[in-house]
Amino acid sequence: MAAGTNAEAPICYIEAQGWMLCDGRYLKAAAYPELYAVLGGLYGERNSTADLEFRIPDYRGLFLRGFDAGAGMDPDAKRRLDPTGNNVANVVGSLQCDALQVHAHPYEITTPAGISQQGSAAGTSISSKSTGSPENPARTALETRPKNVAVNYLIKFR
Repeated sequence: MAAGTNAEAPICYIEAQGWMLCDGRYLKAAAYPELYAVLGGLYGERNSTADLEFRIPDYRGLFLRGFDAGAGMDPDAKRRLDPTGNNVANVVGSLQCDALQVHAHPYEITTPAGISQQGSAAGTSISSKSTGSPENPARTALETRPKNVAVNYLIKFR
C-alpha cells in the first residue's frame, strides 16, 4: 500500500457490502443473528455484560486446507484440533500445527585404516552418516511452506 493511503478504506467498503474480514473478532449475537445461527460457538463465545458474543474465524496468516471428509488425503486428520485449539476434533474449521515430515538421507564414508609400505591402503572402514540442513541454492527460512500469495478471507454476514 502506498504511503499516505488509508488502509481502513477497503475494509469499510467490504463491510458495507455485507462481508467482513475473518480476523477472529467477537460479535454480538443479537446484532448478527443469521451469522450466529450458522457459526454459534464454533470459534468461541463469551458473555459480555448481558450480551452473548461469538467469535468469527481468524484465518490471518494461515493456509486453508479442504476438509478431508474421509478422502484419505490428510493422513493426520484424526489428530486435528477443534477451532478453538482445545480438543481433538476432525471437523470443518479444525486446526493443524505446521509440521515437516521426518527424513534423512544416508551416505557412506570410506576411511583408510592404515597405509602399507607400498603406499596402498592396508584396510578400510565404511561408516554411514546422515545429511544436514540444505545449503545454497536451496531457499531456507524460519518455516517450511509452499509458494503462496497473501489474501484476505471474508465471511458473508448479510
